[in-house]
Amino acid sequence: RIVKIYEQFFLDIIEEAPNRKSARDGSYLSIPTRMRNELARPELLQTADLPFTTAQYCICTDKQWTMHFDRLFPEAIEDAKRQNFGRCTYYANYMAFVGAIMKKSLSRAQRVLRAEFDKLAWVPYTETDHLWSTGKKKGSGWKVLPHGANGGGPAIGINPR
Repeated sequence: RIVKIYEQFFLDIIEEAPNRKSARDGSYLSIPTRMRNELARPELLQTADLPFTTAQYCICTDKQWTMHFDRLFPEAIEDAKRQNFGRCTYYANYMAFVGAIMKKSLSRAQRVLRAEFDKLAWVPYTETDHLWSTGKKKGSGWKVLPHGANGGGPAIGINPR
C-alpha cells in the first residue's frame, strides 16, 4: 500500500505544480501536458535538471530536508487546511494509511519512505500550509533559473546529500 502512495506522490507533485499568475501564460513546468503523467516518476525528481521554465531553489540543510519530508509524509493525521495537499490523492491515501495502522508499523513505513525520499535530488520547497510556493524568496541561499531571471517561480528544495 505504501508503494502505491509513494508512486502517486510523483503524479500529484506534477499535477499540482503551479501555474503563472495569468492563465494565458500557462504552467511553470517545461513538460508538455500530454507527457506529464508518463514522466511523473521518481526519476524526474532524482535529477538536478529541474523541469521548469523558471524556478528558484536553495540547497537544504539536513534539518530543512527533514522538515519537507515531515510535511509531505506527516507522522499524524493533519486536520489543518493546506493548499494543494487536499487535492493530492497520495496525501488522502497516506492520511487514511496513518489512521489505519499502529504506531510501530507507521514508524517502519516512514523509514522505508524516508530511504526513498533521500534518493530524490529535489522536492517542492513546502511551507506549513502550501505544497508549492512561488513568491520571490529572499536570502543569500536562494538562486534563480534561468540565471539572471528576476525571481519568483516554483520554490525548490535541493537535497543536501
